[in-house]
Amino acid sequence: MIITIDLYNSRPAYLQISDAVRKAIALGALQAGDKLPPIRETAINTRVNRNTVSRAYLELEQHGLVQGRQGSGFYVTEDGAKQEKQARRESLQLKIGELLAEAELTDLSSDELLQMVEAELSTLAKEGNSK
Repeated sequence: MIITIDLYNSRPAYLQISDAVRKAIALGALQAGDKLPPIRETAINTRVNRNTVSRAYLELEQHGLVQGRQGSGFYVTEDGAKQEKQARRESLQLKIGELLAEAELTDLSSDELLQMVEAELSTLAKEGNSK
């Protein structure tokens, strides 16, 4: 797993690390029982302080996605992927609510909104096939 930090991003580095691990868990690149890269290694690779990586890993642990084992490192929990997918679904539900509110403010009909979504899906599918 490769974690990159965008120094020009206003999002703190520890959250960028946490986001990268969460995404890897959601996509299945990290599965239950998999060990996260050691804190020191991740700090070197991302060019951040070890405390920053430690903070990211502790954040993931607080959300139940990983579990620290004294002297051994951090491992993805058995239900880490399930929890992450549920959190993403809840976030998506909020975004759908925001999208619907915005559509209402612009007098966009349900049919027009669905057409826009379908057009985006079609574009994504074409981009996926061209890779």
